[in-house]
Amino acid sequence: MSRLIKALPLLLVALFTLGATAQSWQWAPDFSEGSKLPPISAQDQNGSVHTLADLTGEKGLVLVLSRSFDWCPYCISQLQQLVEVAPEFEAMGFNVATMTYDSLETLKNAEIDYGIDFPLLRDEETRHFSALGILNDQYEPGERAYGIPYPGIFLLNADGTIEAKFAEVDYRDRPDFSLVLDVAEAL
Repeated sequence: MSRLIKALPLLLVALFTLGATAQSWQWAPDFSEGSKLPPISAQDQNGSVHTLADLTGEKGLVLVLSRSFDWCPYCISQLQQLVEVAPEFEAMGFNVATMTYDSLETLKNAEIDYGIDFPLLRDEETRHFSALGILNDQYEPGERAYGIPYPGIFLLNADGTIEAKFAEVDYRDRPDFSLVLDVAEAL
């Protein structure tokens, strides 16, 4: 029975993946569970440059990719929820970081407004979102929303391998962090 309870989070991830495939929609399609995330080098809200290696905790990293912490109410709500659960991830040995296309000034304001103590990364020129295949192609260069990703969450282990990914077809729906916590705890 205890094996079943421990396996339940991984089973839920498998069911989620099957559901996404059944809908013929897949977030970050070229980066499945078991593959490595491409290199990251991005400035945080304080102007410090971070790589995947220095972002990762003892057990791994929870990387939340969002549209905007300036104008997207769904991203702001998700960020506030992340602030509440970040200590639980950190207690398990997982660091937390986010990435948006927002300016450093916007990210600094979000840090202050929401009491954030983890890196808020800026994807300058959408290099990372493009490399991951999650750049939202509904917007053209010059439009306000150009550069936003299809939002989602990567759960990485300590060597940068993707253990799980969480995303919804509709940007207004965000994966519940309790599911991410369950999968992280099972690792």
